[in-house]
Amino acid sequence: MTHNDNINSALMLIREQQPQSESPFIIIIEFLKDNPEFAPVIRNRNFGTEEYNRSLAQRFIKGRKLRAPTPPETISDEMVSFIIHKYFGIPNAELSEAKKLHNLSMAAENLIGELLERYIASIVKNHGWIWCSGSVVKAADFIYKDAGGQWQILQVKNRDNSENSSSSAIRKGTTITKWFRSFSKKQGDNWDNFPLQITGTVRSEVKFRGDGIKGVVSTRTDTVLSEVDFREYVAAYLQQLKKAA
Repeated sequence: MTHNDNINSALMLIREQQPQSESPFIIIIEFLKDNPEFAPVIRNRNFGTEEYNRSLAQRFIKGRKLRAPTPPETISDEMVSFIIHKYFGIPNAELSEAKKLHNLSMAAENLIGELLERYIASIVKNHGWIWCSGSVVKAADFIYKDAGGQWQILQVKNRDNSENSSSSAIRKGTTITKWFRSFSKKQGDNWDNFPLQITGTVRSEVKFRGDGIKGVVSTRTDTVLSEVDFREYVAAYLQQLKKAA
């Protein structure tokens, strides 16, 4: 079986399950062919084989499907509640609710990173950037091939203290550009320092009044990515999840 046959087998899988993802997946394959060190390890699969590419395609597809926040299923250590009660003075009657809210907070926090990638992908896809959904490329969240044929790699993190396991420098002189959304030691966001020059017409700059009513402040041509727009995206995503449930 030829190299193209190996790829075509994976593409057939995508056409059957998620045809809109075929074009970006082809670029992922091209990138991994040029940069095999970024190929993820897939158990019992050798890089470049038909089986590997099909498994990679399955990852890519699954990573683009809607995913809801899921509270942890592990049983909480009762000592946590004991300490909260004894040291922080939380009444026993409130411990059950505190535990529930903690689990919900963990579920929400665990989803933010993926929502951040989804939001950025919804904007930068119109500028040639490919979202590496399903962790199909090691140490990269987005890739782009510039006019000179050089690959650009972007890695995004939700917070400035998120762990980075990859090296900044890779072969051929290309670097992994890194960016984080929020700060761990101060309020505010880091959208002003987003490394890609993505501009366009902002859908709507929205602020929330105290009564929860949304009001459109302005519509303008500027850097599209912003915390306000991210919140709007997340709200729409969660609403879509509820409708699908």
